[in-house]
Amino acid sequence: MDFDAFDMHYVHLLLWNQEKSEVVGAYRLAPTDTVTARYGVEGLYTSTLFHFKREFLARIEPALELGRSFVRPEYQKSFLPLLLLWKGIGHYVAQHPWYRILFGPVSISNAYTSASRALMVSFLRAQCSDPALAQCVRPKTKFKAGSPETCLARDIEELSEAVADLEPDNKGVPVLLRQYLNVGGQILDFNVDGDFSDVLDALIVVDLLKTSERLLERYLGKEGASTFRKFHRLERTAPAA
Repeated sequence: MDFDAFDMHYVHLLLWNQEKSEVVGAYRLAPTDTVTARYGVEGLYTSTLFHFKREFLARIEPALELGRSFVRPEYQKSFLPLLLLWKGIGHYVAQHPWYRILFGPVSISNAYTSASRALMVSFLRAQCSDPALAQCVRPKTKFKAGSPETCLARDIEELSEAVADLEPDNKGVPVLLRQYLNVGGQILDFNVDGDFSDVLDALIVVDLLKTSERLLERYLGKEGASTFRKFHRLERTAPAA
């Protein structure tokens, strides 16, 4: 019910409830080397949100663009569906170990107050950015905070508590954003998507070679993580946390 022009040339990961014969959630993947070779940079969904300098893809390819993820509302009370989707991504990487870089937009809903969104942007820019790579991208619609917010949170947990204090329903930082940050994600910039309920999209990049051994094995499996490390001629990645 929610197709777009990119669906036909993307890889679709589906989470399926076998007992109920229904889709639980999904993720969309684009191997940048094959997609851009055929369609150019315009073949990537993120190109509708951000302008890329030529060196951006040159620095990260081959990479996997991730996005358009969802878990149906009735399954969102459990973390398991998202964990299984990430294990599916890990299985794909284990089969295609040359994709060490994951990137894509992570949405911060317009349901958050403007103060919460400004607070998250302030923290992410200060604590989780890659300034050098950020020079290679520019949002098509820049995020403008009503009043600049200074975030004094020391980590993502403190940030989530601060956001929850500002939200009427006490929701913290979006789960998917936290998940990307937990595996070492770095923020490049933010775009406001006027065609999608004014969500705030954070462009995030994850280098799996910098992900801890423990997390790499959680998502790729021990055998898959071993295959990944051998491909990149590594005995180990970062020390287990």
